[in-house]
Parts: sequence; structure tokens; C-alpha cells
Amino acid sequence: MGNASACCWPGHIANRNQPGDEEGGEGTNKVELAASMLFSIPGIASAYHTSVLVNGEEFFFSDSGIFSNRALTSHQGEPSELVYMGLSTRTGSQVLNALQTHFRPGTYDLIRKNCNSFSDCALHFLLQRRLPAKYSAMESIGQRASLDMLQRVTKGAYHPNEAAKDFSAEDVISVVNQLGAEASSSSSECPKSRPALFLGAQVTIMGLKSAPQLNGQGARIVRYNAVNGRWEAQVNFLGEVKAFRAENLRPAGEIVLETGARCRIHGLQSEGGQVLNGREAEVLRYLHGASRYEVLIDGASKALRAENLQAI
Repeated sequence: MGNASACCWPGHIANRNQPGDEEGGEGTNKVELAASMLFSIPGIASAYHTSVLVNGEEFFFSDSGIFSNRALTSHQGEPSELVYMGLSTRTGSQVLNALQTHFRPGTYDLIRKNCNSFSDCALHFLLQRRLPAKYSAMESIGQRASLDMLQRVTKGAYHPNEAAKDFSAEDVISVVNQLGAEASSSSSECPKSRPALFLGAQVTIMGLKSAPQLNGQGARIVRYNAVNGRWEAQVNFLGEVKAFRAENLRPAGEIVLETGARCRIHGLQSEGGQVLNGREAEVLRYLHGASRYEVLIDGASKALRAENLQAI
């Protein structure tokens, strides 16, 4: 099967509808499907990495959850196909709000839950349509193959993720369908800022357990790997390119805070923010899509810039 480790199999295949405008309502948000062919097996099928764009903003699923950007980063800026899918009444922020609990960090699986699984669910949420069959032709091969065969074909690169064992796109779609008007009327918006990870971004490595000698070292993002859902960065002092989870990368020059760390808020200028200055908070996670830390204070979460936090 050649270089099958370069495949990005979807987690589900079903009867697909053809692209078009969303049924019911007058959508104004342009939805596109970006696809990059990873490899082809002559006479059998081609493997693709896909992502969904809403008004030019890309959304894709990785080993570190759902990411968004406007540079088509997951396709190295140049997808092999960019397909118009229709107009939606729903926005990109609503896609993120509706699907992020179903596509959490650490749940990526090359065979059972990957980029195409997310694109399938996102297209249904936006347009009541499914990922076209062309992009999921490899799925049946991966689903039917034995673990031994998959490991031989991928040269040992594939390891089943127990966190994705029970994933079902149909289950996700069923839950999202129940959101109904609530999803469309949601006003929750993520803070807008330049994403922390993009091609050429300078980053600091942190939190590695298996290679602690790399923690604190600088690196440069060279590509997003659609196979394993990780970011490849060239480590400055080594000159070597290594794959990292997003959780182990921070923008160069920013304070590095681990999940669970205590910090103190300072420097907020808004009227509502000033009352938080001097207060202690707990770090929940780093929001790479917004370049902010999500912290917990008095039972509520806030997204704050690194310059407004001090380590305790």
C-alpha cells in the first residue's frame, strides 16, 4: 500500500449529499472545504487531509483539539482543492462552541477520529450536509484492517488511542442536532488575536516528560503534520525537526505557565478587568487559537494575555 502512514482516514462514512446552500433560512456565511491529497493507491483510493473554512477562517482537528486560523496552516497554505460548499446561518465561532467538547485534545486517532471526522461533523452542523465520499474512500480500508496490518503498513506509526475507541460521528451529529436554535443563537465568542502556532512562528518548548532537555529551548514551526495531528518545529540549538503537541509549545517571549499553576493577574485596563488586578487565579490551559491563557478565578474562567499574568 506504499506510504500508508501518510493517510488521514475519516472516522465515519455514510451516504453523502452533494454540496449546496443550507436548507431553510438565508445563510450569509460562506462555507468551503479545503483538502490536500496525501497519497493515492492506484485503482483503490486516495487519502486526504481536510478542514472546513467559514468566511475564510480555517477550522481543523488535531492531536491538541480544534484549531482555527486564516492562513490554511494545516495545508501548509496551499490545499490541493478548495471547494465551495454553501452558505450557512451559523458562524465559525458557533462551530467551535458546538464541537469542541466532542473533539478534545488528546482524542485524535489516525483511523477512528481524525481531521475528516471533524470536517464531516462541521459540515453537517453548518449545512446539514456530510463530507463528500471522495474524501473518505480510505476509511473502509482502515476500519476493516487488523491492528497488526495497520502497524505493518504504517511501519509502526499507528497506535490506537483508547480515548477515541467509542467515537461515533453519528452520535456527535445527534447531540449537535438537539442544540437546535440554541446553537444558532449562541453569542459566545472566543477572544480574537493572532493564533500562537503558524508556519514560521518562533516558539518555546515546555512540559516535555520524555525529552526534558528540550524544555525551555527555542524552535521554529515548519509545518503541521496531518498524519499525527502534531506540529513540527526545528529546534534552534539542534537544527533538527521534531514533532510536538501544541500543549508543549508557547509563543517565544511569553511567560510559560503550566496547567494547574497559580498566577496573579495584573495590568488589566478595562473597568471590569481592573477589579481583577492583584487577584490570584489557576491556569486551566493555553488557548493557542487566541494566544491567551484560560484561568479560573472565583469559579469562572477568563481568557487573559500572558502579559497580564505573573507566576506565583
